[in-house]
Amino acid sequence: MKQETIITQSGEKILLTISDDGYCFCPVCGSKAGNKEWRPYSKEGHPTYDICKCGFEFGLDDGGEPPYDKSWERYREKWLTKDLDYSQTKNMTRDQKLKQLKNIGI
Repeated sequence: MKQETIITQSGEKILLTISDDGYCFCPVCGSKAGNKEWRPYSKEGHPTYDICKCGFEFGLDDGGEPPYDKSWERYREKWLTKDLDYSQTKNMTRDQKLKQLKNIGI
């Protein structure tokens, strides 16, 4: 796996994990993107407002402002404890979610 850095307008770095075959992983839950072009933020650092399988909407749930990693952590904890049961992942067990998080080194 490799990492890709996006710099926001305010100069903050967003570090994304990319699979060996070129797909980005969600920085919140570690799910693999459906296409190689998908990124949660544009190359200019603007949120895409895309919604991940875990339910996180980039640009809305992170407030569209850095530091993004804090909003990711807060959302991730709720996702892991099932405080947020988004339809596409609500049937995942905690162990399945923890295994998926290994995609992003968590």
